[in-house]
Amino acid sequence: MFLGEFTHKIDSKNRIMIPSEFRGELGEEFYITKGPEKSLLIYTSNEFENRAKKFEDLSYQNKNNRAMKRLFFSSTLKITLDKQGRILINKQLRDYAGLKDMAMIIGNNTNIEVWDIDNWNSYINEVEVNLSDIMDE
Repeated sequence: MFLGEFTHKIDSKNRIMIPSEFRGELGEEFYITKGPEKSLLIYTSNEFENRAKKFEDLSYQNKNNRAMKRLFFSSTLKITLDKQGRILINKQLRDYAGLKDMAMIIGNNTNIEVWDIDNWNSYINEVEVNLSDIMDE
């Protein structure tokens, strides 16, 4: 289970440190892909396989299902940590998430999310203001 939030710098080579609290559970290889609200999602191999299975179960006859499947798999990369516990974020994913120099890395139970720090602050400020309404729904 991934929990907590951590602020990390993106270095000049577009690498970012993965919090030590997350590294053990990630395993040798894991996956990074586009997520909602301009975030990036990191999945363990097992969680990625669970998600992939759900996409396989969707009807390919449905246009939206095909689009979701294409977007999910075409933007996903298999990655590993370097010796310093960093990952390299490619240009396409970096541009999608609007990552600049600082990122927020959050645990979200079965996955990790990576956000540009400004985007995260805007998002969380909006959500926290409406937290009671969100919880009521």
